[in-house]
Amino acid sequence: MRNKIVLFGAGYYGKQAFENLKEKYRIMCFVDNNPVLVGTDLFDIPIVSADKVQDYLRQEADVVICADSYCQIGEQLKAMGIMDYYVMLDGHLYHKSIQKNVQTRTCTRCVMNDSSDKMILFDDKGQCNYCAKAYDNIGKVYFPNEEGHRKLNRLLYEVKENGKGKKYDCIMGLSGGLDSSYLAYLGYKWGLRVLAIHIDDGFDTEISKSNLQRLISATGFDYEVIKPDPIQFNNLTLAYMKAGVPNIAIPQDNVLIAFIYKKVREYGITYFFSGTNFALECILQRGNTHDAMDIENLMNIHNKFGKEPIDKLELLSKEQMSNDKKKLGIKSPMPLDYIDYNRDRAFKELEKFCEFEYYGRKHLENILTAFIQLYWFPRKFGVDKRTSHLSSMIVSGQMTRGEALEELKKPLYDEQMMEDYIKIIKKKLLISDKEFEEIMTAPAHQHNEYVTRL
Repeated sequence: MRNKIVLFGAGYYGKQAFENLKEKYRIMCFVDNNPVLVGTDLFDIPIVSADKVQDYLRQEADVVICADSYCQIGEQLKAMGIMDYYVMLDGHLYHKSIQKNVQTRTCTRCVMNDSSDKMILFDDKGQCNYCAKAYDNIGKVYFPNEEGHRKLNRLLYEVKENGKGKKYDCIMGLSGGLDSSYLAYLGYKWGLRVLAIHIDDGFDTEISKSNLQRLISATGFDYEVIKPDPIQFNNLTLAYMKAGVPNIAIPQDNVLIAFIYKKVREYGITYFFSGTNFALECILQRGNTHDAMDIENLMNIHNKFGKEPIDKLELLSKEQMSNDKKKLGIKSPMPLDYIDYNRDRAFKELEKFCEFEYYGRKHLENILTAFIQLYWFPRKFGVDKRTSHLSSMIVSGQMTRGEALEELKKPLYDEQMMEDYIKIIKKKLLISDKEFEEIMTAPAHQHNEYVTRL
């Protein structure tokens, strides 16, 4: 990077970048797209509009984007003919050069790559922004040590104190997968009174059904199952497939969260224990996804592609979720971040506890989610979700990079298994072979393409 630089972004990351770079580089100006900031100063340095960037480049300055929206700003620079720039986030500096016909680049520390990900960045060591952020967060959100033990004991004390006089201490959503099942097992060991919730969307695998029955039998937890109206639920899922968007599991996720919040209100439960965790999920591709609580987007997709009403589906908006959290004081701790959570050890403990069976890789406990992970994402978007899962395990010390690369050489799925799963999906969604192929070969779209037009 040259001595003169322009910082594109005058917000949090811009201020952070200034503190990191001011001693080594001559900062010519800040650039910002917010007209309110343009014409003002930050640290006695002028804030200018984007159309002034070229003036500074002619003075042999480099552009450093310092904003969370670096992809959008990158496109803005590209439209201006600027194909080479830097990005600085959380003290890490990344170089971005937009070139055609460049080979896929894989992180030298984890196995994330840029084959289908516009959000990935690489530093001068070839290490990506995903694992840089993840390693930074060890000790901030993940505590597999004595500090985590203290945090966990404090949490359990608070939960049990809050639960006095109530029927339940906390609520948990069970998918039949490892994370939520292991959390339920730990909840039993911790002596918590848990209300367990499961969404039966008609796509549970036989192994998942068996595992859930054994787990509930062994824990003795009260267990409630939501079965969304199959015609409306399946048609809404089909609408997402016809829309060609990445996250076609949104109906599944939203219905589950809506039911959990309904039960939280009904029983006055404060704590919603989440199986979300750092150890197996600290790295997730930022692109090709969307917020499951975006009801407006859901309604737009349904109105455009749905053929059935959705009045029988209980859904939850982001606004209602936020209001409920504030009004009811709902807290969503992630206890698995307070322990040394190890995938293989967790499977062994569950097997000993309730004869829990191994169902395969992450998210394969459900036919629909298996299809999404192994077929929909790769075929429609070129995304191999294994890179995120394996990279997370590299960061949490459960796998070496070499082992992860070997795992990626294996086939994505068993051909016969996927053929059977696709038959089930076609039957439940009431689509023909021809319609399915048309959906799979149609252009892919992003969720933000389906917005309300004023």
